[in-house]
Amino acid sequence: MNVLLIILIALAAVAAVAGFTGRWRIVLKPFCINPDKMTVDRLGLRVADGANTDRVDTVLRSFAGGFNAMLTSPTPTGWEDYCNSLPVLYQPFGHEGAAMGFVPARLFRYDPADFENHIVKHYPGMRYLYYVGLGFWSGMRDHSPARLARIAAALDPLHKYLCYDGYGFKRAFFDYPTNAQAFDRLNELDGYARSAAYQGVGRAFYFLFMDDPDTLVEHISKLGRHAPDAAAGLGLASVFVNPDQLAKAQELAERIPAEWRAQFHLGMCFALKARSINNNEQFDRDLGNVPGPTRDAAYASIRECDRVELQIRSEEGHDSYRRWRERVAQWMTQNIEYPLAGVNTNLRRDTSNPARQDATV
Repeated sequence: MNVLLIILIALAAVAAVAGFTGRWRIVLKPFCINPDKMTVDRLGLRVADGANTDRVDTVLRSFAGGFNAMLTSPTPTGWEDYCNSLPVLYQPFGHEGAAMGFVPARLFRYDPADFENHIVKHYPGMRYLYYVGLGFWSGMRDHSPARLARIAAALDPLHKYLCYDGYGFKRAFFDYPTNAQAFDRLNELDGYARSAAYQGVGRAFYFLFMDDPDTLVEHISKLGRHAPDAAAGLGLASVFVNPDQLAKAQELAERIPAEWRAQFHLGMCFALKARSINNNEQFDRDLGNVPGPTRDAAYASIRECDRVELQIRSEEGHDSYRRWRERVAQWMTQNIEYPLAGVNTNLRRDTSNPARQDATV
C-alpha cells in the first residue's frame, strides 16, 4: 500500500471520528465572540453605577457564552449545559446568544422547522429569547429587510415578530452609536414588523444609556412616530434585566413622557410574562420581595397577557402580534395603576400565580 493511500485513509478516519464525536466544530471557533470585548467599558455604554456595570457585563458575557457554546460544543446538548450552568438571572441571555448561533452552527443552513422543533419547542420557557436571537443573527449578517421577512415567514405567526425585535436591537446597539443612518433599513420593513424592530431599538437604548435617563428620553424622542414603540422596548428591558429589582424600572417609568407611558407599561408586562416562563420558581421568589399592590398588578397583567394570547391564536387574520399587544395595552391602561403600582378597584384582586396557567404554543 503506498504512502499516499495510507495518508488518505488516515485522514478519512480522522474526519469520520471528528464527525461522529462533533469535534469538527472546532473549525467554527473563528466565528466565536470574544467575551472580553463584550463589556460596558469596551462598548462605551453609559452605565456608571458599579452594580449596574457588573450586571450588564455579566449579561453580555452570558450572551456571548451561549453563542460560543452553540457553535463549538461537540455534543448536541453542550449549549444547553452551558446555559443551565449560569445563575438563573442570566440564563435567558445565554439562551438568546445560543439562538443567534443556530444558523452558523448548522453551517449557515437555515431550516425554520428545525429551529421551531429542536430549539423553541425543546425549551419552551425560553421561546421569546430564541426568536429575538435569530433576528439578532440577521442583524449581525446585515440581512436586508426582505431577507429577514423570508426568514421569519415560516415561523410561529405570533412570535415571529420577535425576530424583527432582535434585528432592531442589533442596529441600535452596535450601529447607532457611530451611524446616524442606522435605522434606515428598519424603515424599509412592512407593517407591524417595523414597530417590532423599533421595540428592539428601545431595548438596546436601555443598555446604551442606562444611567443617563435624560439622554435616554432624548434619543427616543428623535424616533418620531416610533418613539412609543421604543418606549415599549425600554419598559421591557428595564424589567427583564432587573426582575429582582422592580423598583428600578418603576423609577425609570416616572421619567417617561405621558404620551409613551401606555407602551412602557406594556413592555413591563411582557417582561414579567417572559421572566415568569423562564423560571417560575425564581419569579415567585422575586415577586415575593415587592409590595403587595405591585405583586397583584404583576400577576394580573401576566394573566391577561395569557388570556389575550389564547384569544388571538383562535382568531383569523393578520397582524396577530399587533392585536395581542394593543389589547393588553388597553386592558392595562384601564385596570393597572402605572407603573405596576396596583390594580384598579374595578378589577378583582387575585394573587394566584397565573404563570402556572401558561399559554403554550
